[in-house]
Amino acid sequence: MAIVLPNSKWMKENTSVIYEYIKGSGNRIVNPSLIFDKYLFWEEYNGTLAPDKNTLKKIKKIHFGEIAKLKLPLEKGQYTQLKDRKNSLPITYPFTLTTRTRLIVNHGDESIMENSIALHPQYGFPIIPGSAVKGVTRHYCEEFLEKTGKNKKSIKKIFGNSSDDEDAEEGSIIFIDAWPESTGNNFLETDVFTPHYQDYYQNKGKKLPQDNQRLVPINFLAVRKGVQFEFAIAPSSICREDEAQDRIDKTEKWITDALRTFGIGAKTGSSYGYFKL
Repeated sequence: MAIVLPNSKWMKENTSVIYEYIKGSGNRIVNPSLIFDKYLFWEEYNGTLAPDKNTLKKIKKIHFGEIAKLKLPLEKGQYTQLKDRKNSLPITYPFTLTTRTRLIVNHGDESIMENSIALHPQYGFPIIPGSAVKGVTRHYCEEFLEKTGKNKKSIKKIFGNSSDDEDAEEGSIIFIDAWPESTGNNFLETDVFTPHYQDYYQNKGKKLPQDNQRLVPINFLAVRKGVQFEFAIAPSSICREDEAQDRIDKTEKWITDALRTFGIGAKTGSSYGYFKL
């Protein structure tokens, strides 16, 4: 994580993309992840560096808005080639789902902007890690299928067992990161939430939750609704050929049902992260 002064000589020489972005000049086709993860406003204070919190609060919404408008450093053909390489296992089964609500994945990850979002580190488009897809799908199966005894054997074969179990077993299906179906420049938008009763929570209940406590709006980035994502799964090396298609079909259905029922990512209780066919 690099935190640098906007006008420093080091920044001009070593991070020219960020420097030109800050100055509003140069090439506006830049990786949003670079600006989001690597740049924070700082000020000099008595010969040392200190975070300029007041300035940050004022410009954070504008800063996020600028990030959302950045053009990705990818042409359509380049993006297609990248997706083909991502899905380059011998047998890969892609399928698409569309965000029905806004989406925030990895919102709680460490970030210089207080809250985060999952962006491709090199190109800046939003992604959904395969581990997150597998996790929410496994949770769906536990809640709706295992308790009723349905597909118990298939669930074990597809997801595998923990290494702590006596009958530990590797899963037979690989969950691949989900990417937007096609390249574009309108994946992200700014959003805001306003926590109530901050004094109550920050002081572990020592102060009563009252309506006169200050409200501090928090700005963040989210994937807008209506973005089509390509999900992909593949049989692993331990999956028998005569069983592969049945397990692929079941896994695709369970992923679809999980993302329509539970959603994925942060704030699903506030209707974020839900998908539709």
